Amino acid sequence: MLFSKHNKQDRRMRRTIDIQSQRRQLNPWVQKSITLFLNTSYLDAIQVVYPFGSASPERINNRDRRELILAHTSRNIEQLFQLLKQYNKFPYDDPVWYMLKNIKDCFERNPQQSRRIAETLFNMTAEETVVRLESAPKINTQVGPMFTQWLRKTFKRLPREAFIQSTEGICILDCSEEEGKRFVQETLNQDISKRPDLIAKSGTQYIIGEAKWVGQPGGNQTKNVEEVLAFCNLQRGDIRRIGIIDGFPWAVYGTNGRLIESKEAVLVQESPFDILSALLLNDYLTQFVV
Repeated sequence: MLFSKHNKQDRRMRRTIDIQSQRRQLNPWVQKSITLFLNTSYLDAIQVVYPFGSASPERINNRDRRELILAHTSRNIEQLFQLLKQYNKFPYDDPVWYMLKNIKDCFERNPQQSRRIAETLFNMTAEETVVRLESAPKINTQVGPMFTQWLRKTFKRLPREAFIQSTEGICILDCSEEEGKRFVQETLNQDISKRPDLIAKSGTQYIIGEAKWVGQPGGNQTKNVEEVLAFCNLQRGDIRRIGIIDGFPWAVYGTNGRLIESKEAVLVQESPFDILSALLLNDYLTQFVV
């Protein structure tokens, strides 16, 4: 199933296991993760791993609001740009605005880009431009560092030699990106292209893992899931490879009560590999402690 081809436009995937009557056919750690999602306040609990925080609108004072609306309605491009330059945000995600705003003479040397941006702004109403400027900033979604920080706070960290010599309890390798990659390639004899998110040892068992947050179906989220499955598929020797996935893939039913059949959910839930929520990682590692 991992290597089957699907139409990129089709985000649905037919289930081969009846999740209601045949759930025991799923990998046990997948089962545990689904149960966690279905029966607990999972999204609240996962904040300990992924603390996304909150965001508030950035209010514009009345004077600036009036000036922005006037410049927009009168189509005074130069004045509108001067006003917008003072804000960290922009009414929409533009690929060149930052350069036009911050690089000397960039506006003057690139009139076509200026006109393009102006046309986009004038396709909005003046009020819409202001509302977008005031909207809450995007919440931090750089989840990789969040997982790493949680990992370092949760488990004992050991340098390379102490990590190798450890035979009791649970620990993670404390080293740089490059050192971790080299350790996994040379000491553990594993085929990898980058340092795994998890390099752990439980008793005498080495475990490496890739972690992903998947908030919704489609786009890069599908790629993230496929990367984890491809990583797990390269099991070699007695080194355990696991996927640590959180978010949408553990959902089973939509708000309409129907089974979710998105690729991300089906690929993860029907995977034969040890894929689990980060909230179950300690339980997973504990099983190897003698």
